[in-house]
Amino acid sequence: MPVLALDVGGANIKFANAAGYADSMEFPLWKRRDDLPEILKEVREHSPVFERVALTMTGELADCFGTKQEGVRCILSAVQSVFDDSEIKVYLTTGELATVSGAAERPLDAAASNWHALGSYACRHFPATGDGAVIDVGSTTIDFVPIRNGKLANVGRTDPERLLSGELVYSGVERTPICAMAQTVQLRGEECPLAAELFATSLDIFLVMGQIDEATENHETADGRPATREFAKSRLARMVCADAEELTWTEVNEMARELFRKQVKFAAARWQHAISAHSLSPELVVISGHGDFLAEAILDAVGVSSQQIYLSDLINDRAARCGPAFALAVYAEENW
Repeated sequence: MPVLALDVGGANIKFANAAGYADSMEFPLWKRRDDLPEILKEVREHSPVFERVALTMTGELADCFGTKQEGVRCILSAVQSVFDDSEIKVYLTTGELATVSGAAERPLDAAASNWHALGSYACRHFPATGDGAVIDVGSTTIDFVPIRNGKLANVGRTDPERLLSGELVYSGVERTPICAMAQTVQLRGEECPLAAELFATSLDIFLVMGQIDEATENHETADGRPATREFAKSRLARMVCADAEELTWTEVNEMARELFRKQVKFAAARWQHAISAHSLSPELVVISGHGDFLAEAILDAVGVSSQQIYLSDLINDRAARCGPAFALAVYAEENW
């Protein structure tokens, strides 16, 4: 029976089926937690025919919730209320599919489970012997998932454990505040401190560099103005307490490239930490997420010369962008 898989995050909801259909809806959960059932109704209306629902999540960490347990149970309740006529299973970081009530009793196993679903799916593309890894780069985070002998070899399971192990890096291609990426940049021949303000995010770096396409309808930016190069220039200028008229395009471009290099350097160090925990020597790396250009730069920085496969080459581009949801749909179809 067809399964619809949901990946409920803090900034968007992604949904997919095993046939390759996939889509996403922006939804700032931390601002509008009470509207979650309404956005899920829209997801339902836009989805192809399904009879069962599989759920994974990361949105429980949103600061609109007092605890992760509260967040998990809120998301479970919203999904159950909207999909009340379907059987629902919840993916746990143990690799199990639990009932809603079972997941509610084990909220920390249901929390932050989407990386595990993606890694489990990716394992089928690795040989039965040897080392490998998945690198998934999204708007907010980077996930490194070590693979050994065709099976997950992660050290951490919870978010804190994965941060410590290097397997989770809170740096992405859209939502990362610039002031969390660096403290200074070169400006007019001097080291200039950056403002510790949410004036700009990583999205602005990649708009300026042309790595991410402009989207005039996207207002999920630091200042609420559209995601265009012109506005990105203005936002980045404010990071050195200037405005778009005070800095040239050359200066802003140089700032963007320096920030990108610093982001890559930090992420590469975490990759090395994650891989060294098991003394892995990846022979194959699967690249996932819409930040593939950042993944490539990280792998170049650490000198990985192994075979690289893009998830988008294994499935379609939309499904690859919604990788954990697609992976969960496939897993659920096979293991319900």
